Amino acid sequence: MPDEKFRKVCLSLFLQSINQANSYGSNKWGVHYRRDGIRLLVGSLIVFTIHKNGIWLALDKQLLNERKDTRESLGINKLWQWDDGKWSEYKAVPSMNGYYTPSSENLEIWPIIRDFHFEYVKKVANKYEWLNIKSQSKSTPELLTYLEKELGQSIPVPKYGIQEDKILQDDNILQEIKDYNITHKELSETEREAIVQSRIGQGIFRSDLKKYWGEKCAVTGCKLIKILKASHIKPWSHSNNTERLDLYNGLLLIPNLDSVFDKGYISFDDEGKIIISNLLSEDDRIKLDIHSEMRIRKIEEKHIKYLEYHKQEIFLK
Repeated sequence: MPDEKFRKVCLSLFLQSINQANSYGSNKWGVHYRRDGIRLLVGSLIVFTIHKNGIWLALDKQLLNERKDTRESLGINKLWQWDDGKWSEYKAVPSMNGYYTPSSENLEIWPIIRDFHFEYVKKVANKYEWLNIKSQSKSTPELLTYLEKELGQSIPVPKYGIQEDKILQDDNILQEIKDYNITHKELSETEREAIVQSRIGQGIFRSDLKKYWGEKCAVTGCKLIKILKASHIKPWSHSNNTERLDLYNGLLLIPNLDSVFDKGYISFDDEGKIIISNLLSEDDRIKLDIHSEMRIRKIEEKHIKYLEYHKQEIFLK
């Protein structure tokens, strides 16, 4: 951390950046404590770091190129130094990065830097749906408590409503991600992260299904929401990105129905009536409490194409 004489100045600017990131969503950012300083991350990218000698910042490249005179004046200011390092991960949202050494007496160039920095934060926040999984797990809430104590101000708190420990609790989801990472080692970390983030869309999918089915099982009407599973009709691994989040491609099911539906031991016809595979024995049907009178409580036209796919491709005939 910087010396006491301008530590609070740096922390105050750090908080400004946090507030800017938080304005685009409390699930898009996080703060990390490291031995060499503290960081603010948005989406998949570091945007602000306070280290021993000052501040490292990411600025928006497009806006800098549009305001060449301002960019040039910034470059000759003794309080600013461009970072000539090449950061491949920043190609996704082009930036120009640099080091700022503020002091309590001289903050005259901060409004200029801030404009370019805030523009970059906005673009990164719009690029990424959530703070990435690894960064969520490394988030340091104690740092926010420290900021509040040092600055005497209210500090926003990130809220990861779609967290790994909640959304990825389903073994099938975890296994799909593990399998994908193993079989696609040739992909970059950023590309694999994008796939995982897509799978985390399961959280949005489940939320939509809960609303659609009134927080009840689509077949039995069971209201114990904590056990209900968001089951894709056309499996996630077979679906495109639109289909993966389409609420009509899903049923909210109790665990036993979710499991046999997922494995193809049951399906449903176009009117919602259950179809039971001959491979599911009468004894197992009784033990699983599955019977021929079961049906989906409501069916719409948009469900039918997914049910047809399930009957043709997943159901065990």
